[in-house]
Amino acid sequence: MLKFFLDHSGKEKDSRGLVRKELIKLVLESGYSSNITAFILSVALCLMVRPVIAPSVWKPWLTGMAVLFLVKLAAVFCYSRKEKNGEPMALRCVHTYLYMLFLTGIMWGLAVIFFFTPSAALEQTALFFIISGLTAGAIPILSPLRNLYFVYVGCPLLPFLYLLLQHGGQQYNIMAIVIVVFTLMLTKSAASMQEALVTTLETRFVNEALVADLRQASEESEALNLELITENERRKDTEGELIQARDAAEAASRAKDEFLANMSHEIRTPMNGILGTLQLLQDTALDAGQIDYVKTAYSSGESLLSILNDILDFSKIAARKMVLEDIPFNLRNVVGELITLLTSQAQAKNVTLVAEIDPQVPEMLLGDPTRMRQVLINFMTNGIKFTEQGEVRVRVLCLSAFASRVILRIEVRDTGIGIAEAKQKDLFQSFTQADGSTTRKYGGTGLGLAIVRQLVLLMGGKIGVESEPGKGSAFWCELDFPVAAKAVATEEPKEEAIEVDLGPLQGHILLVEDNKVNQMVASKMLAGMGLTVDLAENGEKALAALAAKHYDLVLMDCQMPVLDGYQATRTFRSRELASEKRLPIIAMTAHAMEGDRQKCLDAGMDDYLAKPVKKELLRKLMGQWLA
Repeated sequence: MLKFFLDHSGKEKDSRGLVRKELIKLVLESGYSSNITAFILSVALCLMVRPVIAPSVWKPWLTGMAVLFLVKLAAVFCYSRKEKNGEPMALRCVHTYLYMLFLTGIMWGLAVIFFFTPSAALEQTALFFIISGLTAGAIPILSPLRNLYFVYVGCPLLPFLYLLLQHGGQQYNIMAIVIVVFTLMLTKSAASMQEALVTTLETRFVNEALVADLRQASEESEALNLELITENERRKDTEGELIQARDAAEAASRAKDEFLANMSHEIRTPMNGILGTLQLLQDTALDAGQIDYVKTAYSSGESLLSILNDILDFSKIAARKMVLEDIPFNLRNVVGELITLLTSQAQAKNVTLVAEIDPQVPEMLLGDPTRMRQVLINFMTNGIKFTEQGEVRVRVLCLSAFASRVILRIEVRDTGIGIAEAKQKDLFQSFTQADGSTTRKYGGTGLGLAIVRQLVLLMGGKIGVESEPGKGSAFWCELDFPVAAKAVATEEPKEEAIEVDLGPLQGHILLVEDNKVNQMVASKMLAGMGLTVDLAENGEKALAALAAKHYDLVLMDCQMPVLDGYQATRTFRSRELASEKRLPIIAMTAHAMEGDRQKCLDAGMDDYLAKPVKKELLRKLMGQWLA
């Protein structure tokens, strides 16, 4: 009989045991509420039929129902405790509960037989409604065990149907028909609900099994993948040592690029103090020997700054932050200026510096004159550096010319020491020179040609070298330039010329700088220009000073503790009244990467001055903004 109760119509044989367990769990979990409700109905039924039924009939029945009620509660309690403690499901508790439910159904059938009295219409109606409610309410509780529900419902309803048909009469026949229809509806509902439950549970367990299979398959796949990776790595170890070396070199190169960018910024700060102090020292009373010492130190600092600028350019290119201009410029003027600039250096070595420019070269081109100067000056200074006698010749040839574009070959040929063919391929690599002895004899970092190569590639051109040891070298590049219209062909003047001293300036300046040396240098420079200077060590103190006093201009460092220059500027601009005259704030910072100037302007600053600061440029900037 127990097997009959626990049977279900599930199709998945593999999950049938799990489904049975879950169905039993659903029935027993509702045991407390359902049994209490059923016992209350039995008490209510006895109270209603007491006037027409002898106590010797209803009292034993109610006692039996009470005993069954207590036993069922005990079975549910036993089951719940074992479930709570994580123990295996107690079959004895389950069997007891199911048998008690079966006996409860029989007891309800006996109630129908004993309590149905033909002469008491009210009691019959009460019995009818209690039995109907009891059987209907048991659907969600007992439908998980469909066969048990059928027995539980059939025990009271079949005797009821029999008694109604036995008494006969229209009223009883109608009630019998109602009970038949009601029973059919209950059985169909219970069957449908159990089928839905079983389907849902089977689907859940199938899905869980699929998930477990997928997890296992994934783990097996990962294990297989690890084996494949291990095998691949083993093959790489044996066959790909060169690839590993290349990857390590690329990683080292990236680390080096980041290091160069950071160090370029960090070195600019003390360089500002060194060059600024030397500029201040030049303005003091010195004898002839001291003047030479200062000039030598300043020249050495400028050379170091030139190296730092090369490193910074290299870092910009490596970080892909180098942006080229596209403005009109005169290539003949660029070459002429460099010839003038480097003639004294060439004459000091008894080297002739000459230039040849093809007449077909257009007067004005569109491009980046600053980077074009950088390419040419690297070629020319290298030619002068490695030539002991003879000449360095700059040639600009027109390879092809159209109405709107021109292709030029720019060549710098010298009569110097030359370069072996085996070394030529490494010349344009970073930190590389033709020979280790070259560095010891002539100096240099080996960055210049690497930067030039990157610049030429950024401009869409080609670069190369032709050389033979003892017979000189020819460094060349080929570039494609748009031709600028003569109507707009006005090259912007350079701002590198030293300003003529126009006398002392007037104004109250707030210098925001955390470095003590840079504070001293900038303060002395500004004071020498006739300006009054107040100091603030960080952005927070700067905001306090601006709130307390009126200033004509602010020189703002960007990287400071507590509150940096960007945040301080944004905060001040948010507090600045629209009716007030805008206070000029000029960035004075060691951040010199491409985009740093725009970052300062976006923060609300009005101009930008990179460290190390030259006194002449600072004087010019003060004159512009204090005018």
